[in-house]
Amino acid sequence: MMPNFGTVEFSAELTKDRQPGVQHALAWLAFSHLPIPLQSLSMPFLKVAVDLIGRVPTDSAELTTALGKLVEAKDSAVRAGILNDYGRPGPVPRPADVVDPPSALRTPLSMATVDLPPFSPETTEEQA
Repeated sequence: MMPNFGTVEFSAELTKDRQPGVQHALAWLAFSHLPIPLQSLSMPFLKVAVDLIGRVPTDSAELTTALGKLVEAKDSAVRAGILNDYGRPGPVPRPADVVDPPSALRTPLSMATVDLPPFSPETTEEQA
């Protein structure tokens, strides 16, 4: 059974045999985590991407670029919607039915942290 349209899981299922660039672009176009008014701004971009990969079954640099441009356009449209709806840039409340990010977006803490030495202006000047 196909996952719900607009979820990361839908995008993953649809692109499971495609190149990573195609897979990643479709994952970025997921919108189920957004408030309903912003979902309506984001949804058309996923629809176009789904149609595009259906009509162009051969992965290429051009396809990945086209999908990337859709991601950029969707991000700008959602930001414009946030500014319009909330009067400020920044985070927005998530829909009540989305409690946790989809599992595909979670990064294990061991992968998300990197041990770096503490920043020190003296260290930077010595390296220069």
